[in-house]
Amino acid sequence: MTWFVYVIMMGMYPDGTQDTYLYTEPTHPTLEACQQYVYNNSSVIRMDMMQEFEGKSIERVFCIEQEKFKQFLELTQGTKA
Repeated sequence: MTWFVYVIMMGMYPDGTQDTYLYTEPTHPTLEACQQYVYNNSSVIRMDMMQEFEGKSIERVFCIEQEKFKQFLELTQGTKA
């Protein structure tokens, strides 16, 4: 399995959506490895997101398995990923 770091930013748009960011590199072989990466690199992730989203704060950080993320995209976008 391949795991990614998925970040949801604070704040919501009028249509109910939120800014999100998926780290596709590096990938992680297990949930535990992904969680350890987030723990060890939390300050780097925070700085990346502040730069990417012009100072917005992070609401949540998840580790998500590649196939589950594809299923999530299919559900939310109504298409095959």
